Amino acid sequence: MNVDRVALRLVTARLARPFENRWQRYHTWTKLIVEVDAEGGTGRAECTAMETPFYNYETIVTAWYVIEEYLGPMLLAADDCGPHSCMRLWREVNGHEEAKGALETALWDLQARLHGRPLCEELGGSVRPVPVGATAGIEPTIDELLENVANAARTGYQRVRLKIQPGWDTDPVREVRAAFPELPVIADANAAYDESHVEHLTTLDELGLLALEQPFPRHSLPATAELQHRMETAVCLDEQVHSLRETQEAARLGACRMVNIKTGRVGGLGESVRIHDFCAGEGIPTFVGGKWDQGIGRWTNLALATLPNMTLASDVGPSDTYYDDDGAWPRLAFHEPGWVRPLPGPGTGAEPTGTLKVEREKELTKGGDH
Repeated sequence: MNVDRVALRLVTARLARPFENRWQRYHTWTKLIVEVDAEGGTGRAECTAMETPFYNYETIVTAWYVIEEYLGPMLLAADDCGPHSCMRLWREVNGHEEAKGALETALWDLQARLHGRPLCEELGGSVRPVPVGATAGIEPTIDELLENVANAARTGYQRVRLKIQPGWDTDPVREVRAAFPELPVIADANAAYDESHVEHLTTLDELGLLALEQPFPRHSLPATAELQHRMETAVCLDEQVHSLRETQEAARLGACRMVNIKTGRVGGLGESVRIHDFCAGEGIPTFVGGKWDQGIGRWTNLALATLPNMTLASDVGPSDTYYDDDGAWPRLAFHEPGWVRPLPGPGTGAEPTGTLKVEREKELTKGGDH
């Protein structure tokens, strides 16, 4: 396809309730939305980069800069470039997976729309129901955490991920397990621990967790492997796998028994599918993770979550759990309690509403930019 326009837009949405991870507490969330035009169609994607450089070095501002100055112009100058070839086009741009992943994902959506197929089918999945999990952040008190988890369980979510950090781990997890013994629970550390915490983390084995997610920083894979060898609980990797190669290395070391796939972190939908396929061959279950995605990103993640080895509940819950208005129509809602389903139309099937606050926007075209 011959791309003739790339559009960038920063939009802010208000959260339905405040959310806190180990870095900060959020009341609003600003996302970078990317559009690409070619052959009379438009594809859209939501960059998964955050406003801050804590989860990853990339932010929405760095992603904007790299797309505006490098990736976008390179794509517009190419004679023929689609989702299967764009990464080769950008191979001289070192890193910046979330920026690349945003443009690549928009190309996937565009290609699916031009083919008249749902994005899930374009990726190798199908229009099928997907089980959904919820995430509970760090709360001021355990009682508030229990209330949050109770709301998720009452709504029908099939598992809950609890954010943990040193000083907020064993006690809140134990209380949640006691109050909801049948609800699968993942304790998600977002790399908050180091090698000195191995002994402490093994005590989580007694709490019956579905998984302990990302206990150590990205470059501590040997320590992660040691922890997995000492635990019955599955270790789930997130920040430590930014590519198929890193996933293969983690599997070789026995560092995990579960993988959380985030499209931006691994550089787009193509690499996400390759990681999924590798994990399927290794017998490692996967699910699609999220970063408080707005509507465009949520429908995109749902398409990926329909692949056959996505056997665990993914972070693709109904929009109203997360936002008052997520900027897309239709809004993602339960197909039935605990399950969601992709739209049958071309691409994601969703369109922007234009109702979110626009912080900044720009268009790049073959004839110049404005």
